Amino acid sequence: MNTAKWAIAFAGLLLAIGANANANANANANADELYRWIDEDGRVHFSDRPPAKTQAQDISDKLEPINSIHGTGTQRPGESRRPRDTEREYAQRRQQQQQARQREVERICQQARQRLNALNGRVAFIDANGREVRYSERERQQMAEKLRNAIARRCG
Repeated sequence: MNTAKWAIAFAGLLLAIGANANANANANANADELYRWIDEDGRVHFSDRPPAKTQAQDISDKLEPINSIHGTGTQRPGESRRPRDTEREYAQRRQQQQQARQREVERICQQARQRLNALNGRVAFIDANGREVRYSERERQQMAEKLRNAIARRCG
């Protein structure tokens, strides 16, 4: 007899769970509707049920579902695959930075080559105060050799 009571209680529990699941399914079916209205104070309201006293606008068809089988990172049917704008912008920025560095290196190399050409001829060095600075021929050749080596290492 005790087993029969447990079986009836268990069957009643299963029926209650099934009824609750059906009620939730019906509630979720109505969750597809969304209404927007403005109250007398000018505040905007949104709800899944229209208000009783105020005219509401049905905006259900204007919104895409957030929780859908197509997550935000997946391709939806009919869409073409394109790289994301942020990835493309990042690649463009990176390329621009590399080009700017390359231009800067080329500018520095050009200046170094000009200095080397100046050192190879007859040279008069002038300091920041406008006075002539004298170097021996040996010092001038050493400076030219250092500059030649730096250009070969860094500029190719």
